[in-house]
Amino acid sequence: MNKQNRYKISNNSFSAINDKEILIVEEWGVDAIRVYSSPKNKKIKNEFGIKELKKNENSNFKIIQNGDIIEFINGNLKVEYKDNKLFFYNKNQLILEEYSRKQSNVRRTIGIDDDVKIEYKPSYSLNISPREFKKNYKDSFESIQLFETDINEKIFGMGSYAEENLNKNLGMYELMQRNSQTTIPFYISNKNYGFLWNGSSIGNVSFNKNYKKWVNNNTECIDYVVIVGENPKDIIEKYTFMVGRAPIIKKELLGLWQSKLRYQTTNEVESIYNEYLNRKIKPSVIVIDYFHWTEDGNFEFDDNYWKDIDKLSKKMKETNTELMVSVWPTVSKNSKYYNYYKNNKMLLEPRDNKSKIFDNKDILDFYNDETKKFVSNLLTNNYKTKNIKLFWADQAEPEMNIYEQREYNTSKGNFEKMANRYPYEYLMTIPREEGYPVLIRSAWFNSQKEGSLVWSGDIDSSFKSLREQIQILISMGLSGISWSTTDIAGFHSGDSTTQKFKELMIRWFQFAVFSPVLRMHGDRQPHSQKIGKTGGGVRTSGSSNEIWSFGTEVERILTKYIRIREKLVDYIFKLYEESTNFGYPISRSLFFEFPNDKKAWDDRLSYMFGSDLLISPVIDFEMKKMKVYLPDGNDWINVFNNKVYKGGKDYIIEFSLETLPVFCKKDSYLAKKINYIFN
Repeated sequence: MNKQNRYKISNNSFSAINDKEILIVEEWGVDAIRVYSSPKNKKIKNEFGIKELKKNENSNFKIIQNGDIIEFINGNLKVEYKDNKLFFYNKNQLILEEYSRKQSNVRRTIGIDDDVKIEYKPSYSLNISPREFKKNYKDSFESIQLFETDINEKIFGMGSYAEENLNKNLGMYELMQRNSQTTIPFYISNKNYGFLWNGSSIGNVSFNKNYKKWVNNNTECIDYVVIVGENPKDIIEKYTFMVGRAPIIKKELLGLWQSKLRYQTTNEVESIYNEYLNRKIKPSVIVIDYFHWTEDGNFEFDDNYWKDIDKLSKKMKETNTELMVSVWPTVSKNSKYYNYYKNNKMLLEPRDNKSKIFDNKDILDFYNDETKKFVSNLLTNNYKTKNIKLFWADQAEPEMNIYEQREYNTSKGNFEKMANRYPYEYLMTIPREEGYPVLIRSAWFNSQKEGSLVWSGDIDSSFKSLREQIQILISMGLSGISWSTTDIAGFHSGDSTTQKFKELMIRWFQFAVFSPVLRMHGDRQPHSQKIGKTGGGVRTSGSSNEIWSFGTEVERILTKYIRIREKLVDYIFKLYEESTNFGYPISRSLFFEFPNDKKAWDDRLSYMFGSDLLISPVIDFEMKKMKVYLPDGNDWINVFNNKVYKGGKDYIIEFSLETLPVFCKKDSYLAKKINYIFN
């Protein structure tokens, strides 16, 4: 037996302990095992990981020890501990293996070879352990976790990264929240397992050709969970039971959300609202964007421009239209609460005592419960009393001039150690009501169960960006974030007077109709002049961004798709219920619904909107036809011409500017309503 390790078997776990590390392998519900490692020779509470990580269900398991080899069998998942590394099996098929390059016990220095039993197994002089800790602070470490790679494996999820790759294998990903990048370190593999990395430190993961490498820059432990299942749906159900599922949403919020950078007065919002009513369109939401306030950190309307906003909000509720307000975590020195925030340690503190995190402003420390309480009271007193229940938590990463989180401290320690959890702490500051989501620009584990609606950030206006949004929508759903959205036609850099932008608006809007939330937003050029010299008047406003802002042809087509969305609302609400009950994404990869179809695992440009509709967004300018794969096992109806196609084949589909490839399962409930909904 290995003299370096001591072993301990308890009710639901086993531990391997030596002078450098404690390794704990623990049952974590049905078909799930949690692995914990610390260099401190004792288990330390992972207070900066997931706030709440439940076991999915009670399970039957057994632990078998034979010398230095330990087997942990939990349902279909088996973990084998041998030679200080872990092997994971799903129904006895190896799915994941820690990477180790160490020498075996036999060395020249032991003695005469004839006196030593020769073990025929790999032996390396690299001295690389599967789990390593490198001290970098007084009580903290850089952690490194290594796994063997499989270049043929397919890996999906990981949150929202600005790229077109749906399969993350062979890619390198920064574990850091940025504007237009949301880190949710969970993935699903085509080997029918899910992997959850429970560390909120800044770091990175590399799915390399030679090994998988997870790094946390500033931590005290390694903590991860492996889940196995029969298929992706099974894995997502088990995973979302652990981290939480989205609550139910109000059905009235599933129509059009109207927003732009930025409406400047009560009268302007009322005018936009009336214009929609004149077109017999009742928006679900109209959004009041940033700098409606007096100063950053005051969390109040500037009454010079927003007089009687409470009366307008009350009036809009008669048509089930809600107002939403943007809030930021920034604090200017001119805020009337600045000294209070500062004196009560409610701000992230620069280590050099002078740096400003973003735009010469401080950022609120939401890890401090007193900060949460104080800001939440301001939001309640200054907005909810004005009949406003919807909040937009912008800058939720938080955005930084230079992303150097280790240069700032929170009330709980160095910011780098817990930075990826900031969006969740921010979210928990927002007053939430049942049925009302919080629009937010980033997320973390548990965010979905608190009603977060995550949008993909300040993205550019291009067809390339549109292609990326398809991948992001699918990846977020596979990361457990079932509610996500985008700025239709992108946020910035587009010339809205050109034909190319107008076509982009149409194609993006068509895509967004078949997504969780249909949301107009953007910073359109040119900007208008300032309307004042103080408070909310000092910022300019972008050009108009309503459905009628881009010409009559664009308005006609967008109106057509608003009507389609309205007729789909019962179906869409059913998808939200599935998200609440089972954790399923609303927009789903093809393989989520068709796991036995090998081609479905490779398709990155089509997706399922629920179980009945297959959507292939039009992704290039002046595109008139595209290849679409229809999964095996069903016949499919083109919803715009009723033509029927056999599944399991590729087809070249032609379309006009008014249509896109949308197919419905022939034998589905929705198939009976195709003509009513689409024609």
